[in-house]
Amino acid sequence: LGVFCALDFVLFYVFWEVMLIPMYFIIGIWGGPRRIYAAVKFFIYTMSGSVLMLVAILVLCYLYYDATGIVTFDILTYHNLGLPAGYQTWLFLAFFLAFAIKVPMFPFH
Repeated sequence: LGVFCALDFVLFYVFWEVMLIPMYFIIGIWGGPRRIYAAVKFFIYTMSGSVLMLVAILVLCYLYYDATGIVTFDILTYHNLGLPAGYQTWLFLAFFLAFAIKVPMFPFH
């Protein structure tokens, strides 16, 4: 619920990452015969998507700071930021890959 209600990228990222904790324990406790291996692999793989999302958030914050001189993670203020198409494409790809890894989506699952 926190992910869908967050209007700040820091809160969004924290709530998105908190999802890893119960999934790690679900896999590690009730998984199959190689459950510890699967839990560690799950954690490492999803953290790679998390790092990509964090980098995209930080780049977006830097671009907003560069344009306005204000450091903010407020999602609603980013709507007024006019980014060139190249930046938009790379940020979209970074967020898409991060979400595709975390959700999981074919072929990333």
